[in-house]
Amino acid sequence: MERSVVIGGGIAGVQAVTVLSKEGKVALITNEPCLPYYRMRIEEIIQGKNTEELYIHPQSWYDERGIEIIHANAERIDTEKKDIVLSDGNTVPYDTAVIATGSEARSFPIPGRDKNIYVLRKASDAEKLREALSTADSFAVIGGGLLGLELASSVAEHMKITVSVIETAPYILPRQLDEASASLLQAKLSEKGVSVVTAAKTLKADAEYLYLEDGRKIKAAVIAFSVGVNPGIEIAKASGIETDKGIIIDEYMKTSADSVYAAGDAVEYNGRLFGLAMHAREMGTAAADSILGNGKPYVPSEPSALLKVAGIDVISLGSVTGDTEVITDDGVKRTTLFVKDGIITGAVIINDKASMMKIKAMIGTRR
Repeated sequence: MERSVVIGGGIAGVQAVTVLSKEGKVALITNEPCLPYYRMRIEEIIQGKNTEELYIHPQSWYDERGIEIIHANAERIDTEKKDIVLSDGNTVPYDTAVIATGSEARSFPIPGRDKNIYVLRKASDAEKLREALSTADSFAVIGGGLLGLELASSVAEHMKITVSVIETAPYILPRQLDEASASLLQAKLSEKGVSVVTAAKTLKADAEYLYLEDGRKIKAAVIAFSVGVNPGIEIAKASGIETDKGIIIDEYMKTSADSVYAAGDAVEYNGRLFGLAMHAREMGTAAADSILGNGKPYVPSEPSALLKVAGIDVISLGSVTGDTEVITDDGVKRTTLFVKDGIITGAVIINDKASMMKIKAMIGTRR
């Protein structure tokens, strides 16, 4: 019986072992001491939850399916010997391998400040940030993306401290929202105690404040970055596997190395990087199907994002560029369509989850 080994305990990795375990021996290598967990929920650790409460599956689930969990740091793949080389010198043999190493949080140095600066990518990051915030009077998140806003909203809700979000763009969530929808969300955040500063660039910091290039200063005893991620391509590079911005794959999730596949945030497909859980799950399935001989050319789903922050549901579907058309706005619910060359390419839905599937079905049709 062939053995498949998946490197990475994120959504893509867990999805791959889920499918592969139905027809063969499977092992999953994770470089964290805990079981795989929902990474997009780690701000809940700051609220007081334990990492175990975020597990995708309990240990019994893996045991029932014969999935071996290996807690180790994989350094490279010996593609000739078909061994995965671990940092302690041990090796894990494979017949087929899947690289699902995800991504690493970006950050940059802030002149004048060398401590109380954090990223939020792993459970251990959240634990460190929770400890720092427990004695702080103020908190600033650099980056107004999905994770940054959820983090800021969570801290404002559960800790009685000053919370700010620093965004370089003219408005928050520029990839997911139109300006009017972003303005509505920003107002709701303000009501919940989150101050949003847009069109802002960080200049320097001291122990108490973050200073912006335009002269503004933001109270920030603790700072966290939420400025995007870099694909985790180190293992592939160390193994002689083709990379560019990400690990290069074909439509069947194959890398340039024989019997080695890749999936999730770490990959680059047709020049495109992916950073959404929905695509990680799809690619984990696609890689496993290809290994099992059931592969089909991968076609990424249209991107979608669901954000619940400050008591407001925000759904972003498809591409949010082009002409806008507001089809619902009663002061509480708001739906905006994006139209390009007469075709509906995307939508933003606020406080109306019930209409999501109806609106989603409209995408790609002529307005």
